[in-house]
Amino acid sequence: MLAALAARGVLDADGNSLPLRADAPDVVLLNNEPRLGLKILVSGGSRCNLTNAHVDERDYDTDSPHLVRRLLKGFPPASIRGFFETHGCALYEEALGKVFPCSDDARDILRVLLGAIDRGKIPLIAPAEVVDIEQTEGGMNVDLADGGNWTARRVILATGGKSLPKTGSRGFGLELLARRGHVLSPALPGLTPVLLEREGPLRGLAGLTVPVVLTLAPCGMAPEQRSGRKFSPLARSGGSLLVTHKGATGPAPFDVSGPCGRSLSSGAVELRADFWSLTAPAGPWGPYLGMAKLPGAALRPCDVPRTPTREEFERQAAPLLATRDRGLGTAFAERIPRSLLQGLLRAADLDPSQPVKQLEQKARTRLWLALTQADLKLSGCEGYAKAEVTSGGVRLEDLSPATLESRLCKHLFCCGEVVNATGRLGGFNFQWAWSSGFAAGRGAAKTLAAGDIRIATSRVGNLDLLGRNRS
Repeated sequence: MLAALAARGVLDADGNSLPLRADAPDVVLLNNEPRLGLKILVSGGSRCNLTNAHVDERDYDTDSPHLVRRLLKGFPPASIRGFFETHGCALYEEALGKVFPCSDDARDILRVLLGAIDRGKIPLIAPAEVVDIEQTEGGMNVDLADGGNWTARRVILATGGKSLPKTGSRGFGLELLARRGHVLSPALPGLTPVLLEREGPLRGLAGLTVPVVLTLAPCGMAPEQRSGRKFSPLARSGGSLLVTHKGATGPAPFDVSGPCGRSLSSGAVELRADFWSLTAPAGPWGPYLGMAKLPGAALRPCDVPRTPTREEFERQAAPLLATRDRGLGTAFAERIPRSLLQGLLRAADLDPSQPVKQLEQKARTRLWLALTQADLKLSGCEGYAKAEVTSGGVRLEDLSPATLESRLCKHLFCCGEVVNATGRLGGFNFQWAWSSGFAAGRGAAKTLAAGDIRIATSRVGNLDLLGRNRS
């Protein structure tokens, strides 16, 4: 919907609403579902985490970080926050920057958007399921499932990916782009629970929530490599983890789930867990250790600590290792929940009742690895039904950096989830939708003389058309 507002010329880069000009381009929104804004309504546990207070290109997995940075600056978090607040939707910020409406009701977010669409006199047709879009000499031809047809000078594709198909995201936009010649970054479920083998160290701990640093690495690496300063992991995240009967969910698993899915499809990888580093009161997770409810987002990538070497671990654990008459399962329970600690120790062939003073060098090495490099026995990731976003899509390098117009299919513009820019958990994907939608809407309008836009495609659950001609 934001793309439609930008194309219509009733929204500026600061999030301010503008008066409707007499020569404003015509814009029509097509929504494939009869109900509007389904993904908005279910997001954030029906509260809608609409953005984050701290967003930059490092929060995204993409083929073009510099273009993501440019687009975020073109319509930043301050702009979308200002847009909602000036329309009577007060917002508040949670720990680690997640932004929600003060009502904790996603319907208020949808209400503001639909109100802006109405004031901009943008027709919204639902249901209107698009089955094909073909390039014509002067624009685009849009075919509907009911046999109807629209002609458009420009089309903005904001159909989402494949995640949460019950909301209307069934992959049409990705299929269309592939038919038009785009070689897409493979689409996979993103921000989804990870699956673990039954015999892993978290067995029997369903319901436990703990802070963790997760590291995805190729199989067969030496422990010293994984803790080395030059090691560059396939993915890393630091935040809370909730153990489930099938694996793990929560911010930290969600943030590595996309890379986990891609890596498993191409080679052997391991998901290693450091349950030690974030339990330090003076560390980056220290402010959240005493909270009744841990933050619903992971640490910023630059704040996630790397895996400690054995020497660093023993220096940090010196006070606990000095309690020589206490058992391992008692001494280290000061930092790690006892039930988890016992599982980690047994998986490393260490007896929780063994006195600390009896630890020989090999046992101390196993203790270091058990607490900082536990192999979680990754087996897969949940599918699109539980994924909050689709990773992959059309590459930014295949779109115009100024307008997000396809380089292969003239007059077709892309934004949101169909584009290869996947954010972390915490409002980053909504911010990408706002920023890229604004760029695509404004870009489509700028490629035409005033008043000539015929059909745009934006997202409430669907597609937008810049146009008015239907047959």
